[in-house]
Amino acid sequence: MDHILQQDIWHIRHDAQPQYSRDEIKLHYRRAESLVRTSGLTARDILHLTPRFWEFHFDLISCRDMTSFIIATIHLNLCVGTITRYAEHRPDLQQLLDDLACFNTCGEFMLTEVGHGLDARNLETVATQLTDGTYDLHSPTSAAAKAMPPTTPLPEVRRMAVVFARLVVRGEDRGVKPFIVDLNDRNGMRNGVTSLALPTRPGTKPLDHSITSFDHVRLPATALLETTSKPANLRHDFLAQISRVSVGTLSLSIMGVSALRVGAYVAATYSQRRTVTAISGEMIPIISFSTQRRPLLKALAYGEILHAFARWAVEEFTNGRHGNEVRTAIATAFKVLVVRSYSLLNELMERCGWQGLYTYNQISELAATFQGNVVAEGDAMVVSIRLACELLEGKYRLPATADSKSALAKLEAGLFQEASDRVALLSCHHRSEAFNSKILPQYRTLVEAAGQRMAYDAAKISGTVSPEVLDMFEKTCIAENQGWFIENNYRRRSDILEDEDQAFHNLWPLLPELLRQTEAEPYVTAPILDENRWETFVGRLPRFSTSVSGESVSLVSKTSRL
Repeated sequence: MDHILQQDIWHIRHDAQPQYSRDEIKLHYRRAESLVRTSGLTARDILHLTPRFWEFHFDLISCRDMTSFIIATIHLNLCVGTITRYAEHRPDLQQLLDDLACFNTCGEFMLTEVGHGLDARNLETVATQLTDGTYDLHSPTSAAAKAMPPTTPLPEVRRMAVVFARLVVRGEDRGVKPFIVDLNDRNGMRNGVTSLALPTRPGTKPLDHSITSFDHVRLPATALLETTSKPANLRHDFLAQISRVSVGTLSLSIMGVSALRVGAYVAATYSQRRTVTAISGEMIPIISFSTQRRPLLKALAYGEILHAFARWAVEEFTNGRHGNEVRTAIATAFKVLVVRSYSLLNELMERCGWQGLYTYNQISELAATFQGNVVAEGDAMVVSIRLACELLEGKYRLPATADSKSALAKLEAGLFQEASDRVALLSCHHRSEAFNSKILPQYRTLVEAAGQRMAYDAAKISGTVSPEVLDMFEKTCIAENQGWFIENNYRRRSDILEDEDQAFHNLWPLLPELLRQTEAEPYVTAPILDENRWETFVGRLPRFSTSVSGESVSLVSKTSRL
């Protein structure tokens, strides 16, 4: 039927349009403003990563509107966090920081480009110093356009960004440097700045993600945050300039833990009230079935484990005895495990049937929005490869386990030893095809195993995680990696499955307490939580009906159990 594609109604222009209104966009920015102002975060909190900074990211308000929270955390961590590094010696920055602190100005962070994501150090945007000390900011090619920070004037707020560009002075490339750039005000874009609004990501609350280019935009001499000198080590200098990205690797992933806790609360609460008719004619809740119960218990337990892991990771990340490489490694391992656990949200969505497909019940929206974290602040696969490589090369070590005899510690040590042996056996360069095909595909598994071990250790010492939750986490991790445990004579497959079943059995009576511990109820808007919410929701839907005997046709029964 490809011939019908010639008809105008099938033209791609009908599909690739932004799917949001100005009012929708404005709402999320107003909420972001509310978050920023209510947080009470100061420049000191952000610069020094105080407990208040981290508590902001632990707050479940992030799940009430993840789009607004993303706007706020980019504004605070990436933009304000970068500028405050220079504020002590730049009093002229104080007015800007004051405006950002109260969200009079919305801040963005523009590093990656259409043609340069993972290799952002090779970005093409150029800032040329002119004879009077000012700068000419320019995107020389379409590949140099910045992607994908929101930059449209739709929210009707003044917007600026920390823009990373290649500094050129008298024809010499001085390396990548951060610049302060005004993008737009309430009335429109700044001259020379073009913002192309990308379509809404399916299943998420709309955010005006954009492709942004610069056409010889004139910047004052004060726009440059760094010095004009060329650093002795370009790589180290670049990593120092984007240091807030590693903070975001950890802080933004904490939002994923909150999403899992809220999603599990919705699915578990719904599963207790959703009923089916048994053969006996009795109405029984669907949570009675192990196929329903297990994913719910697993998600609730993982929410507890990952929350404890997050608390531990924050403490270690801010610990002065760790160097930057170890701090980044801890953040990476945490992120990779949270991203792996993201699949639980998809399973929760499935377990809610057709109701799980709709964003109004939150789970699918939480899953779709958090999916962006897979690539935000470092692609999960790529940072896994980098971390595994550096660990195998012995450049540094992750914090050691306190119990080397635990099953997950043995798994981590065993997998790393196997990888090390395999690398030695191949005896090839890490850029070779043999390395590419036989070694790289294993690296993410290594980092996930390290994350599982650290999560288990963190939960064990936290004092907040029950033995039943801890045991279930360990047994499910063993079951997921049963091939290694069987091969290394740890347990038989039947024993592994029996252990996992017993762990779920022991956890089942704790369901009410697990639901309470999520603390999710105030942030849940899903109408499937109870009958009153559902009927209110249905009553507000657009109605299309005919008249039957002069009476309106009801769309929902008082006794429906949806």
